[in-house]
Amino acid sequence: MSARRSLLILLLFAAPFAVAADNTVDETPMGKVVERHLSLDEPFMQWVQDPDRVDAELSDTIEMREGLADGLETTKLTGLVPAIYFESGVARIPDETVASLGEILASMRDRMNLRLHLVGHADSQRLSPRLAEIYVDNMGLSRERAGEVAEYMQTALALPAEGVSYSWHGDTQPVTTNETAAGRAQNRRVEVEVWYDEVRQKATLEEVLVEHEVQTIKVCRMETVCKLRYVEGHARRARVQNLIAPLHFQAEGIDVPDQFVEQVREGLGNLADKQNVVIKLVGHTDALRLSGRTARIYGDHAGLSKARARRVALALQDELELPTDMLLSDGRGAEKPLGSNETVQGRALNRRVEVEFWYDDPLQELPDEPQLCPGDAGAEMVTRVYDPPWGHD
Repeated sequence: MSARRSLLILLLFAAPFAVAADNTVDETPMGKVVERHLSLDEPFMQWVQDPDRVDAELSDTIEMREGLADGLETTKLTGLVPAIYFESGVARIPDETVASLGEILASMRDRMNLRLHLVGHADSQRLSPRLAEIYVDNMGLSRERAGEVAEYMQTALALPAEGVSYSWHGDTQPVTTNETAAGRAQNRRVEVEVWYDEVRQKATLEEVLVEHEVQTIKVCRMETVCKLRYVEGHARRARVQNLIAPLHFQAEGIDVPDQFVEQVREGLGNLADKQNVVIKLVGHTDALRLSGRTARIYGDHAGLSKARARRVALALQDELELPTDMLLSDGRGAEKPLGSNETVQGRALNRRVEVEFWYDDPLQELPDEPQLCPGDAGAEMVTRVYDPPWGHD
């Protein structure tokens, strides 16, 4: 009896577990009404737009497109006439050479910026004590030879001051050996070159403004605005002065040191983000009266200052490999001295070539709508003015 009762109790306890084992649990699949976590990889729609994102993605863009533009290139013609040779410090300038040059220049008078350039050379022989006292070395002797021929050609061909220039190389560019008398005679020479500028088309990259088609509404705070306009008749250019220290020169000539060239190169690098950068060289002189060959070639201080500035411009063009239209030169004579012309130090300070950088003004195209007024009253605005909202008196 007791055994039967125990078995019955075990069966009663086991029955609920058996029923539970037979009934499987069915999970309800996820549906639209079931809450779940969104994936972190899915982009979110922003109801409020970030202003920086709007400016970067929805504003106008600037694209670089290829195009053609006119530029000036300097053509240097050599070998048109034989070189002029020297003996014992005296130049032999044949009449036939002068006549041929006159005909060549006359046939090319329609060329832009036509000019005559003389290049002096010397042999490698040491100068005699008498010549060394006058010219110091072969570099000075070749400079004197080139200047002598330049003065003669300017007078013989009636050339203006800007129509003739000269340079010198001493004994650094021989055409033959200096070991023989005949070779040295060939190396003592002044070469004649004819230079002019040509307008040629070249491939350029231009920035083109691409307007975005989506129109956005910007909510701004209240500000005082002005209507900007360009000064009538002025180019839309900005000028940067005193970025490079002026290049000072001696009374008898001007040299362009490597340090000055590197400073100009660095200045161009600092303005790499500007458009249509042009280097302008402005020459200045002291007020001492011109005499001798300098007076005969350049006429006055204005002509001398223009020639000195032009010499620096040509040197920078060669060293930096710049196109002709990136360089301008002008002269102011003795109009703007920095020091007294009564002292040696003052005159040395006044003989200088200043460097200016010009580039397109950032406000090239001004909209018709009012804009923010210029904030920096001390900034130099070369071609930009503004109309105050209250008008002019």
